Amino acid sequence: MDKRIFEIESNRPLTEQVFEMRLRGDASAVKRAGQFVNIAINGLFLRRPISVCDFADDSLTLIYKVVGEGTSQMAAMKTGERLDI
Repeated sequence: MDKRIFEIESNRPLTEQVFEMRLRGDASAVKRAGQFVNIAINGLFLRRPISVCDFADDSLTLIYKVVGEGTSQMAAMKTGERLDI
């Protein structure tokens, strides 16, 4: 997938450590659920690979577990923030 900017539509906990993040943006490069996207996190050198749960031409849904610093930062992200994917 090419580098794109997505806006967070929602980021809600499903359990204490598992979150659902819905993103709005050009997702035309995603071809199937299970494909990975790499998310840039401020202050961290490496991007975080997260598997796509669901997608449409203009949206992505990601389900992720908080296991470290990068996913902890993702869990704290709010609606309207932008992500470099």
